[in-house]
Amino acid sequence: MLHLANESGSALFEQSAEAVFVLDHAGIVRRANGRLAELLSRPVEGLPGTPLLACLSPGEAATLEPVLARAAAGEMVRVVVRVPGPDGPRELRLRLGPVLTDTGGSNGVWGTARVLNTDLLKDDGALMDLVEREKQLSLFFNSISDSTFALDVERGGRYRFTFANKAFEKTAGVPVAQIIGRYVDQIIPEPSLHLALEKYQEAVTTKQYVTWQETSQYPTGEVTGEVCVTPICDAAGNCRQLVGIVHDLTTEKRIEEDLRRSNERFSYALKATTDAIYEWTVATDMLYWGEGLDELFGHSITENPAPFQDWAVYVHPADQPRVVEGLRRKMFETKEAYWQEEYRFRRADGTWAYVFDRGYLLRDEAGQPVRMIGAMQDITKRQQAAAEQRRLTERLTRQNADLQQFTYIVSHNLRAPLANALGFTQLLGQVDKQSEVFDTSLDNLHTSLRQLDQVLTDVNDILALRDEQDGYQPEPVAVAEVCRQAAEGLGETLRAAGGQLDNRLPLDLHLQGRRAYFHSIFHNLISNAVKYRADERPLRIIIAATTSVAGYVDIEVVDNGTGFDQARIGDDIFQLYRRFHPGKSGRGIGLYLVKAHTEALGGRVVVRSQLGVGTHFTLSFLLPTDENLPD
Repeated sequence: MLHLANESGSALFEQSAEAVFVLDHAGIVRRANGRLAELLSRPVEGLPGTPLLACLSPGEAATLEPVLARAAAGEMVRVVVRVPGPDGPRELRLRLGPVLTDTGGSNGVWGTARVLNTDLLKDDGALMDLVEREKQLSLFFNSISDSTFALDVERGGRYRFTFANKAFEKTAGVPVAQIIGRYVDQIIPEPSLHLALEKYQEAVTTKQYVTWQETSQYPTGEVTGEVCVTPICDAAGNCRQLVGIVHDLTTEKRIEEDLRRSNERFSYALKATTDAIYEWTVATDMLYWGEGLDELFGHSITENPAPFQDWAVYVHPADQPRVVEGLRRKMFETKEAYWQEEYRFRRADGTWAYVFDRGYLLRDEAGQPVRMIGAMQDITKRQQAAAEQRRLTERLTRQNADLQQFTYIVSHNLRAPLANALGFTQLLGQVDKQSEVFDTSLDNLHTSLRQLDQVLTDVNDILALRDEQDGYQPEPVAVAEVCRQAAEGLGETLRAAGGQLDNRLPLDLHLQGRRAYFHSIFHNLISNAVKYRADERPLRIIIAATTSVAGYVDIEVVDNGTGFDQARIGDDIFQLYRRFHPGKSGRGIGLYLVKAHTEALGGRVVVRSQLGVGTHFTLSFLLPTDENLPD
């Protein structure tokens, strides 16, 4: 690799201890130093214009001619040739390369020549070993995946390629023949070139290897590599060459960047969602949580991943069989891929949230569970809104029912006594005030007005009840004590009827509500049992309570009275002014009040009855808990 026009080219001829020469494309010597003339046993002034092949021993042209063509094409080659000598033929070792122009083209061949070592000439095996080692070394560098190169260190901070392997050629997108002999600024593009020159100078100055990362735009595309250069110094300690290795990090960097972007997108997705994302690894039974667990429910993630049981203990005890055990059953006893549930989940402050939890179960080829990716969504506000909607709907339903009741009252209970009162008033104006008819009509008028007053009082009580339901604050009520007081108020009537009441309600049973409502419920149910008792057997009333799994308590009120035909009466049992025992006195308002008060307490009432056997009322109320959930 030589530029004849530059200073280094002239110095090569003047200072080199080796035989140096330059040939044109035809193989004719254009320039040579005295050392070459000595080796060829020819005068130095006679060499220019002489074909080099003419200076060789017969038969050597066939060996050298193709080698010269390769060197002229840009390849660095070595060859051993024989030349005539005063003591017989001698073997010269030629090193050949292209003469480069300023534009990077080739303008002939330059070369150096030296006589092979005498001992080496005596041992053809040693020569073959040397050639074989060079061949193996070349194969080694061309087979490794890292780019490898060597640079000559020249004056003025310039660096010229003297070697590059196939990996470097592939990375740079330039054939090796066009790399060898060229300066680094002709191969390495900016902005990487500026950094590379700084690092080369650092290695030359410090005489220590230097490493760095750079990203370059080559014809093959963007390449990111980790570069390491090692300085090679002569006996005087001057750096003459740099040997470099470039480890291609392009794929790793691309994967790293893709992963960074993916993580960034995932992070933003987590911030955008209102869910608590988690991953359950089945083999370790551990849950890895996203930030949502803290943001939604206040649970600080001190250990991540955390044991599966840490989540399970926050599930409401009443929901655990369905949720926790149900999830494990689906995971281990089925092949299904999807799971979802709604349940109550305890927040860090002790309050309860309704959550909608759904997950995707990942299984191996055998269908065995491996992982589950899930998301918990806080739907408390949605549940509260739904509960409020249900309350509004129920209130509207009750209001419609009240309207129907009031229509019935106006059409029957109000109209009849009012019409009677009007009739008697007219009659009183037409008869003698001293007559018996007048007295009888006046008594009937008073009766009609009392009936009218009673109806208006009932209507007023019902409207007052509705108003109270909308605004009262519930309080804990000792239900057994209220029942005892209601029974005590009816004690004389109960004893006169020969009845017996068995109050089995637990003394520690407390329900949220209003004391007066529970008193009204027990008073009306007990008084109805007394009123509609069976004449053929002593009256017995049993009041007890049972707790259901769903968190409700059922208060049972059972009597052995006359009962009624439930199939015939149907849903009219709790209607206002509905009476089913014509032979008994009453206004038909008691059971209406029982239902109204029970619903006002957030409960529900059902009844079962059989003629000649008795009646069984079941009132269900939600047990009080420490949670803040809507009913």
